[in-house]
Amino acid sequence: MRQVRWAGWTVAVAAALCVGPGSAVQADIASDKPAAVVVYPKVQVTSANGVDTTIRLANTNTTNPIQVHCYYINASSYCVGGTNAGRNCTLSPTVCTGGGICLPSWQETDFRIVLTAGQPIEWVASEGLSDSDLPLPRGVCVRNPTRRCGSDADCNPFPGGTCTQSNAGTRIPPVPDDPFVGELRCIAIDPQGNPIPRNDLKGEGQVVTVGQSSIDIAGYNAIGIQATGASDGVSNQLTLGPGRSGEYNGCPNYLIVNHFFDGAANPVPGTDATISTNLVLVPCSTDYLRQIPGLAVAQYLVFNEFEQRFSTSRAVRCYQDIPLSRIDTANSSRSIWNVSVAGTLTGQTRVNPIGVPSSNPPSIPSGLLGIAVETHTGNVTKSAAFNVHMAGDRDQADVMIIP
Repeated sequence: MRQVRWAGWTVAVAAALCVGPGSAVQADIASDKPAAVVVYPKVQVTSANGVDTTIRLANTNTTNPIQVHCYYINASSYCVGGTNAGRNCTLSPTVCTGGGICLPSWQETDFRIVLTAGQPIEWVASEGLSDSDLPLPRGVCVRNPTRRCGSDADCNPFPGGTCTQSNAGTRIPPVPDDPFVGELRCIAIDPQGNPIPRNDLKGEGQVVTVGQSSIDIAGYNAIGIQATGASDGVSNQLTLGPGRSGEYNGCPNYLIVNHFFDGAANPVPGTDATISTNLVLVPCSTDYLRQIPGLAVAQYLVFNEFEQRFSTSRAVRCYQDIPLSRIDTANSSRSIWNVSVAGTLTGQTRVNPIGVPSSNPPSIPSGLLGIAVETHTGNVTKSAAFNVHMAGDRDQADVMIIP
């Protein structure tokens, strides 16, 4: 994976911008330690452009197996009305003819995974994993390794004994459409399907683009939401915060992104690339039972290297994957994230989510999680995804409701 390296002075500027009155407390949610819920903010499949996503999920517990309930969230766009109603218009809104309009969707597809002790698993989003592709599709009887089994009962009455751990019960389908954009969220559960406070899951995502003469890989750590061990008594409701008072750690109070401004020239000598950054945001709250997404108004505070401030806001419902310079305007050259407008090469953006309810369309108030993807466009396009900084804890609880 290619790693973008900033010049030392740009790092120093970005670090200086992080320090303010009363240094922010780091959020408990983190991407570098195991958790009971893992969130992959960016899953993308576009076969026509050679784009796919490799997903990795691991059980860090080296003694006990774990069951996981996962949810793909399809945020692709489809034609509403007109002559091509229902057609995927993610790549080209112009396919919606006859008075139709192209609108983003919110559709959930769920599946389960069983991981043995200490086991990592990997799959490609466009393909999933069938039974024949699973590393350990069935266990074997300890007293008779030639006999396949799914549980201890399959080893009785003879030869008896126990069945080894396996991936039996795992079903990983491909993403429901192509092209596909959206997220993946996985939750640790017990055999009955109830969420459990086991902070054993760790994941990574890689968005891979295969061109005619190059391969580009943008990898990131899945965001981990750690369980606290508390319980609200509602088995299908996961309460995130506030702070550490909920069943799971609370979502961050705000996100911090250190970045080049869009349109900046790569400062490394001998390069001719132009730099841009996409910000990917997903709501913390969601209702998979009633198919209702989270909604937040993201308030953006942007600093350049002279600590001059710019601000704007934009609603995030279900999913956002957008260049920084398209957040505030359709004309990127006039954006506060454009290098010519900002006046410096690099800067910092702070995102403060304000949860707001909505009844039309229905949405629930939510905090935000996210990653960023930096792209260098020159003779060859190369990109690198990275996890944004998370600070503080929201003073309101977020809720995830599962079927």
